[in-house]
Amino acid sequence: MNILIRKSVLFSFTIFMLLLTSMAAQAQSLQTPAVDSISIDNTNPIISWFANNDSTEVYEIHKCVYEEINNEIHTVCNFIDSTSGTTYIHEVNACDIPLRYCIVAHASGGRFSAWSDTLYTIFLKQPSFDICANEVQLRWTPYRNMVSSLGGYRILASKNDEIFMPIDSTAADVTQFTHSNLDAGTLYTYKIQAFNQDGSRTSTSCEDSIRSRTYAKPEFVYLKYATVEDNDHIKIEWLADEAPISKYSVLRSEDDGVTYDTISRISDLAKYDPPQFYIDTTADFNRQSYYYKIIALDSCGANQIASVNLARTILLTNDPLPAVSGRVNELKWNAYEDWPSEVDRYEIYRKLSGTSDLFAILDDVDGNTLTYSDSLSILSGSGGQFSYYIKAIEIGGDNGYESETDNSISNVITISRESRIFMPNAIIAGGESPDDEFKPVVQFFEPDGYQLIIFNKWGQQLFESREVSKGWMGKYNGEYVPEDAYVYVIRYKDNTGLLQEKRGTVTVIWK
Repeated sequence: MNILIRKSVLFSFTIFMLLLTSMAAQAQSLQTPAVDSISIDNTNPIISWFANNDSTEVYEIHKCVYEEINNEIHTVCNFIDSTSGTTYIHEVNACDIPLRYCIVAHASGGRFSAWSDTLYTIFLKQPSFDICANEVQLRWTPYRNMVSSLGGYRILASKNDEIFMPIDSTAADVTQFTHSNLDAGTLYTYKIQAFNQDGSRTSTSCEDSIRSRTYAKPEFVYLKYATVEDNDHIKIEWLADEAPISKYSVLRSEDDGVTYDTISRISDLAKYDPPQFYIDTTADFNRQSYYYKIIALDSCGANQIASVNLARTILLTNDPLPAVSGRVNELKWNAYEDWPSEVDRYEIYRKLSGTSDLFAILDDVDGNTLTYSDSLSILSGSGGQFSYYIKAIEIGGDNGYESETDNSISNVITISRESRIFMPNAIIAGGESPDDEFKPVVQFFEPDGYQLIIFNKWGQQLFESREVSKGWMGKYNGEYVPEDAYVYVIRYKDNTGLLQEKRGTVTVIWK
């Protein structure tokens, strides 16, 4: 009896296990949905898959995101809808972020399939426009769900909302593209289309737009002047139009204005506040004149533009030959170049030793004259140091770039004349002028410190004068002195300011 009971129980358990196995097989018999494609129409993702050939009743579509759970990244899929078809349009904006979807088959009895592969939209990132290169950079996420295999990506573009046209394509492993040579001020709209090897299947991204634009480019750079400033350095100043400029280069020629060297590069910190200037402290302006020009680069560091004119400084020199006579200082200089309206005149400025530190205008000559003779005949009583500079004055009026009149100053030169003193050896007491007065003929000395003293042969002082114009008439205490030889002492400051003394004798002869 016990044996029969055991056999019956064993048979029942076997039948139960077979039923469980059959039910489990039925529960797992639904096919995993095979994804077809995901594409975007306007902004809505269109999800497609292949139909199961089993007892599947509906398909559930889940939107999947990555979430951090217990410090681990997990894929979390949330149910959004179900359908008995094989296509689903999710009415959301798929253009702001990349989206992912999974599909699961569902049948009666609570049976579910395994999850499908994840469907990834092609996410076209915001296009970036490089205004300097005049190109748009496109980047997108890879398409992972192409049936058979991915052939590549087709770039579609529309100009000003016209129809989309393919402009190029990339390989399957390239997810970026540069669109170059754009039309200025044009609205470009792009979308990316993935395609398979034989071109029979495609998947398209959202559309995204960007407007191309251009930037203002400088039209001119105008050199206002190059001038010697404070006899210390050369200052160059220029004007530019209001277009942003990234850098100026200052070029200098030491020869003929043909071969130039760059002596400075200046970042423009005040792009909208011309004029600009540069101080050249390396120029030997007392030795030679220099040519300058300016090169400007636009805000993108391209489109080089040279100044419409150059500028040449003035080098002032003197002709040493007239120094023999000591009566004329001969000045000469090169022409200032290159004002569009040319030079109106050259002003000659002079400063005398022993006078104020200020230069005073001496004379002016026309814009074609490059020499000047300064007569010293009435300046023999000066200290013998003559300093000069030349100022070029631009012809007034609008020259096409500004309405102001500019000028340029030369270097300063100083001409020294040697102090000279000529003494008569006799005077005629009571005679006719000028023979009746003993006084020196002097050239180029400092009047300050002058002294004339007359002594007789016993050393008695008979006369003293501290004015060059006042000489000795041969008298002492109002009476003419006897005919004889008398000693004189002259003290004076020479053209260098040093105190000098000259001694000698003068003979007094009665009329």
